[in-house]
Amino acid sequence: MSDKLFCPEFVYDICVGLAVKDFLVRQLSLDMVSKNYADAISLHYKNVEEVELAGPAEEILRFLSERQNPMFEAHDIAINYIYNRFKYDGRSERKIKGIFKNALKGDKERKYNSNKAVKTFKAYCFSLRSGHFEKAPAGWDINKEEDLHELGEIVKKEPNIDDFI
Repeated sequence: MSDKLFCPEFVYDICVGLAVKDFLVRQLSLDMVSKNYADAISLHYKNVEEVELAGPAEEILRFLSERQNPMFEAHDIAINYIYNRFKYDGRSERKIKGIFKNALKGDKERKYNSNKAVKTFKAYCFSLRSGHFEKAPAGWDINKEEDLHELGEIVKKEPNIDDFI
């Protein structure tokens, strides 16, 4: 029996956002980036399948392409979403590691799902447009953040072409 816990919801949401961003910016296939992040998550938490990331990422990309008169470019929205999910827990600032709590520890029950991730992203987009959320600073990249712990190993994992042959 595995002693791994389920991936925290915000880590899953960040990986979905990273899959969207990488698809748009790095011009990698959605399957490739989804598999990369699913494999990285599965090193630290219970197994996450590639389709669990590719499905919501594809739906988000469809949503972004259907926008009328966008205020922000699609890749900027993805970066701002990742920033928001990393820095904030609801409306307050997220503490990754505290004295009594570790946000990266994992959950005993699965709290994330693809439908919830898409709804969270869409809600964020509408809130960003109305000015309710802070945007990421210019040039911000989650890879440059300090004290990422397990999350750092997940977000910094580069896709390997050998995994897809």
